[in-house]
Amino acid sequence: MAISPQRRLLWQPQNLNSTETDRFRRFINKRHNLSIRDYGELHAYSVSKESAGDFWVDLFLFLDIKADVIPRSSYLGHLPMYSPPQFFPGIKSNFAANLLLGNNPKDIAIHACNEGGINLIHVTWGELYRRVEQTADAMAAFGIGVGDRVAAVISNRPETMILCLATLSLGALWSTSSPDMGDQGILDRLLQIRPKLVFAESAVLYNGKIRKLMEKHSACASRMQTTPEFITYVVIEHPDQPVKILQGSGLIGYPEFLQRRVGRKLSFEQLPFHHPGFIVYSSGTTGQPKCIVHSAMGLLLQVRKDSTFCFDVRPGDTLLQYTTTGWIMWAMVLCGLAYKGRVVVYDGSPLLPDKLVLFRLVEKLKVKLLGTSARFLSDLKAENLKPKNHCDLSSLRTITSTGSTLAADVCNWFYDEGFPAHIHLASTSGGTDLACSLVSGTPTLPVYSGEIQCESLGMAVDIADVTKAELHSIKSSGKPGELVCTMPFPSQPVMFWGSTGAKRYESSYFERFGRKVWNQGDFVQMSTDTGGFLMLGRSDGVLNPSGVRFGSAEIYEVVDKLPYAEDTICVGQRRARDADESVILFVKMQQNKPLTTAMKKEIQSAIRTARSPRHVPKYIFQVPEIPYTINGKKVEIAVKQIVCGTSITPSSTVANPQSLKFFEQFLEVEQAARGSESPSAKL
Repeated sequence: MAISPQRRLLWQPQNLNSTETDRFRRFINKRHNLSIRDYGELHAYSVSKESAGDFWVDLFLFLDIKADVIPRSSYLGHLPMYSPPQFFPGIKSNFAANLLLGNNPKDIAIHACNEGGINLIHVTWGELYRRVEQTADAMAAFGIGVGDRVAAVISNRPETMILCLATLSLGALWSTSSPDMGDQGILDRLLQIRPKLVFAESAVLYNGKIRKLMEKHSACASRMQTTPEFITYVVIEHPDQPVKILQGSGLIGYPEFLQRRVGRKLSFEQLPFHHPGFIVYSSGTTGQPKCIVHSAMGLLLQVRKDSTFCFDVRPGDTLLQYTTTGWIMWAMVLCGLAYKGRVVVYDGSPLLPDKLVLFRLVEKLKVKLLGTSARFLSDLKAENLKPKNHCDLSSLRTITSTGSTLAADVCNWFYDEGFPAHIHLASTSGGTDLACSLVSGTPTLPVYSGEIQCESLGMAVDIADVTKAELHSIKSSGKPGELVCTMPFPSQPVMFWGSTGAKRYESSYFERFGRKVWNQGDFVQMSTDTGGFLMLGRSDGVLNPSGVRFGSAEIYEVVDKLPYAEDTICVGQRRARDADESVILFVKMQQNKPLTTAMKKEIQSAIRTARSPRHVPKYIFQVPEIPYTINGKKVEIAVKQIVCGTSITPSSTVANPQSLKFFEQFLEVEQAARGSESPSAKL
């Protein structure tokens, strides 16, 4: 059993009656003549079989979601979670309309800047509407309509939001990938969803360097021309990197794209609530990335719910969420426009010219919500940086941490040394798969070190006994188990894209406990004295360094092409003392020849080129044997448990259980790395 970190009370609710959660509580009480008193009772109302249907309608009305009619019900009956029930049957709406309509055209909607906070520009609602209108006009001229796919390989910039809103206004599906991905990583996504249009940048600025991308995009465009749906690859030219586009290359410039417009006014395709709008990606331990399709309105409702009640975002607030466009958190940047305040769009590294750059923006723009990661906060602590001593953070109401578990010592440092005491530090855990949080923060409950405060509203969270074949709740026992959800929610994926999508969808979440229980794949326990949650890591082999999740299959595909590597196994290591997960790659060499430093560098370079810098393992070691099951699957979970410090007994399904003994030396991975060029001397 995992040992809970020492719990310490760090923060108490302030101005409880002014929170959006309390306003919602009073709204429900008045609407239904109830007497809900606190967050615990509000959550119970939101997941009770008798009132959950009313809760989602309450939420729809409280958030003032724009639709053609007022919903009377949220979903039909007590249905299994798979196949996913259709929420709000009978209504029609449009995601882009919910963000763009009803604003003062002279007010600022977006603050945008480059790396380091430079070149700050301000986009008004009027300018945003006009540019979305022009872009949608050009897209329609290219034949984009309901159900078509539009993809982008693009950084976090206003054009990304404009392209997305234009796509969704037409009823098409939007998908983004981060430009730091390699050719194959991009094509693994694009070739599955087969978009008609792809948008990309000629170059990006990151970490102080201009990174040219045209060679990558030319290769991708050439490959995309073999798909029947593809029309063209549109290049947004970097001002410092002019490009010459050759005829017949499958690429055109952005000005040429806009020249296709015919003067069509912006309209908003009215679509069912469950109509698909976003395709996002999540990798398992085998095969290509899963193409997860979310409904646009389901995502909007859930992101707004989490932001409003977990992070206390209020109308008119200014929000800054640091993220790449390849992460589900970019949806929070986009949906930030729904609060009729201002969204800060930051493009580049948050570490240049130093790690205080985001906090200087907070001071300058009076940011209310700053979205960060556990890794970022841990790095601040490690360097003994104290933002409150350098910047005026009085405007901040909330700082969020997501991506990975926020360690107790970082929480303590946050309040003891790093930040003003009034700020609510809200740690949250959800996923790309759900487009929402399962457990998160609330401004209405205390914050304890190392814990996530509570279940998110509307999410019927439970903890399942991992030793049982069927769902057996151990949440109230304080024992660790599988994080599950036992009632439908509106941001369940509509489907997985592709001919095998239905099978992959069901096996991803419902194979363990059946169609009535969503199995998230996280190992978790609830504190019996505080009610908070301790996140203990992934219960499968998905890698999660610094909150960037990817599958080991993405590593294997690259390394297996190298002539000297016979076999590999890749796992994440996160011991009790670690602030973040490290990725370790173990390589079995052809004929047990030595794995040299030059070979390690070649492996790192190959992974960086084919995937992204975030995929590069922190450690690479040589091993004599890779453990397998009797039916030919790599035993990743057992290796992960060993290097994280858990004693295991190999099951009878392991074909070569003696091989696991070798991995015990890597519990002290730093010592193993220092001891020799690689531990191959111990083979």
